[in-house]
Amino acid sequence: MFDRRLFIGSALTGALAAPWAARAATPAAQADAIVPLTEHMLGGRYDDLPSAALETSRAQLRDTVGVALAGRGESGVRQLRDLGAELGGKGESAVWGSDLRLPAQEAARINAVMVHALEYDDTFGPGFLHPSAIMFPAALAAADMVGGVSGRELLTAVTLANDIACRLSIAGQPGVDGFAIGWHNTTLVGYVSSALVAGRLMRLDRDQLVHAAGIAAHQAAGNAQSHVDGALTKRMGPGFASAAGVLAARLAARGVTGPVGVLEGRKGWFTQYHKGIYSRDLLLGGLGRDYPGSAMSFKPWPSCRGSHTSADAALQLAAALGSRTSQIERILVRSGPAEWSFLTTPIARKRQPATTVEAQFSVPWVVAAALTDGKVGIAHFTPEALLRADIRAMTARIETVQDDALANPTGGPGAAVVEVTLRGGKTLRRHVAAAKGDPGVPMTAAEVTAKFDDCLDYAGIAAARQAELRSVLDSVDRLADIRALTAAMA
Repeated sequence: MFDRRLFIGSALTGALAAPWAARAATPAAQADAIVPLTEHMLGGRYDDLPSAALETSRAQLRDTVGVALAGRGESGVRQLRDLGAELGGKGESAVWGSDLRLPAQEAARINAVMVHALEYDDTFGPGFLHPSAIMFPAALAAADMVGGVSGRELLTAVTLANDIACRLSIAGQPGVDGFAIGWHNTTLVGYVSSALVAGRLMRLDRDQLVHAAGIAAHQAAGNAQSHVDGALTKRMGPGFASAAGVLAARLAARGVTGPVGVLEGRKGWFTQYHKGIYSRDLLLGGLGRDYPGSAMSFKPWPSCRGSHTSADAALQLAAALGSRTSQIERILVRSGPAEWSFLTTPIARKRQPATTVEAQFSVPWVVAAALTDGKVGIAHFTPEALLRADIRAMTARIETVQDDALANPTGGPGAAVVEVTLRGGKTLRRHVAAAKGDPGVPMTAAEVTAKFDDCLDYAGIAAARQAELRSVLDSVDRLADIRALTAAMA
């Protein structure tokens, strides 16, 4: 069983105690780390994978299908889909939630943005990563294109790709929040991991897969300023990565070469993006045995994962207060340093977000929605919701402070404390240490089902089609061709 705390903690101890080792160049006789990773990607077999890792992949697939279809009408998705329809091309792969088929890389681009649009997709907390938004679009587009990919082969490929993506996300600058150095880790990691999963499903050999990773890495980017500015490109980053990964695999299959010192070369991944500071142990330790991605978190609410401990505390207070929420005079939210700086400041802007993306990354907005309505859902982040006078009045009562003691030492969302003061002076307080949906605080089966149902209802999927989709997902291990799933998602 993978122990996230031991896995992260032991590696961090070594990295911090001997930083020179983390910066050391790869010996000439030692193959670049991309080689064992590609061998892992190609060599893994369904029957040899841990049941927990496979079960995580099944849960990720179901969650991804739901949130993607719910996101099919969102800004960013619409424009990309309209552009794809205008430009056309060979109909290789399905654009989910529509009857449109496009070249595989273009379908992957649109579908990945769809997954990420509502901020409802899964999270690997220690690596500040949304793995499913980068893996499943590339995998399903490639499988749709080549045909004959069984459900078991899809699950195998995404389980291995998830493992590699999670390892990449925690290996660079171990223990450092990716946003602190300016990267959107999901997008950055997505280039290489998308190329690897697409390449396996396209049946590339090891050398071709190394080249595919190199071609993808040559394109890699993912700046986090979109989060700060509330720009739509935040949700489009995984699309850029997934499309590039599929294209890289296709080019490698045709003989195009990429750099082979992909990760540890003199100008490779860890030098370029992480200043040469990385942990080889976190990247390769226990490869084929430990699967850090099994510690996946699933979102109960459609907002930045860092807001979820605050949301949970606010929802507990709303339940305790009932109709007395109208008596709230003042709200104080205490957050760890990462959440405070990123999700609560500047306070005037966070109280009155102007765009959906800004609202998704605002602790005051999420807390105010929870206290006003006793719930947090997709409907709280629509353009119409941002104009609601009652929620805006509640945000005006919110103050935020940084509390370093609330930081999460193992990565992922920090703890939160929400205090409300009522007219008359009475104060109620809730402290939430771990975000709901984390491995230690999982969503219940009923909550998982309710989320999936709500997503399909929001997407406007007819009841008969919903039943068909559930049936296909329930039997994914038995599918002879995963195209049955992409057809059900039309």
